[in-house]
Amino acid sequence: MPMTLSTHDTGYERLDNATIAKVLASLDGGRNVLATLGASDEHYLQAQGSVQRGFGLDLQEGSLERHYRSTNRALPLEWVTGVFQKYARGDLSWRGEVEWEKEEIRPPRTGWWNSWIAYVVLMAGIGLVIWLMRGR
Repeated sequence: MPMTLSTHDTGYERLDNATIAKVLASLDGGRNVLATLGASDEHYLQAQGSVQRGFGLDLQEGSLERHYRSTNRALPLEWVTGVFQKYARGDLSWRGEVEWEKEEIRPPRTGWWNSWIAYVVLMAGIGLVIWLMRGR
């Protein structure tokens, strides 16, 4: 499956080592702070940070239950660039070189008042009010 490298406003589908290095080196901590490399929304590697302060990595391998963050949030550009280049080739040998913590991502819970049941009850109530007002 082909991978895409994306930043805040740009996406790259033809990946080579030079493009990956250039994109990561452009992360300045201001407008550009995030680069994502992946084949889908469920499988990706993401770098956050800047060249000056270093980077943290996020790795998602399928569902939200398999989302991990590097404990070191100041990884050097050269190492992160090598990791992205390996990930683009399907090489996961680098995963053991960094300590990971599982990130608990909880999808937002929708209350009953924001569900189809609430809309049906509301519409039935409006219909009842209209029916009662017509009978006067």
